[in-house]
Amino acid sequence: MKRTITRALLVVLAAALPFVAGCTNKQGETESPVYLTTNLVTGTPQALTFNITPGGPLQLSSMVVTSHPKSSGVTDPNGFQTVELQTYVVHFTRLDGGTRVPPDEVFSVGGTIALGGTLTLNNYPVITPAASQQAPFDQLLPFNGGIDQETGQTSIHLGITVTFFGETVAGTRVKSDPATLDIFVVAQ
Repeated sequence: MKRTITRALLVVLAAALPFVAGCTNKQGETESPVYLTTNLVTGTPQALTFNITPGGPLQLSSMVVTSHPKSSGVTDPNGFQTVELQTYVVHFTRLDGGTRVPPDEVFSVGGTIALGGTLTLNNYPVITPAASQQAPFDQLLPFNGGIDQETGQTSIHLGITVTFFGETVAGTRVKSDPATLDIFVVAQ
């Protein structure tokens, strides 16, 4: 009896294996012969300070995305390794001891980068106006006390990680190396 159940289980697992192997994370695959790097340009060596009181999006002055071949000596005379950017994701971590973080933000982006080329994106958002008025930032607003309940501070110190996703003209998915930056969020 035990042997029959074991055989039946093995048959079911063997039949399911092709389907499991076919399940992939579309954005996480980087089968492309190119990779992307990102430089978050702030114009200052210190962490940036963003004020949420005006209620607008919190933007970076400049993000520079560069395309690199995975193998040296690769050329692209027909432009098939040109990357078409589609989205970027901003992930947040607390650097001040607090535990509440905003959810990841996903933004659409358009632009192409030839193999070995760069694309500069100016004034692109990292936090939407709606998110800047929600937890944990809402605690910093004057009518909510103006102090982060977890840290007792009048600012929230965050690490942001930006990752770009796209596709080459040939149809292979591309994911950038994550780029990080420290920011302080205040309500003044």
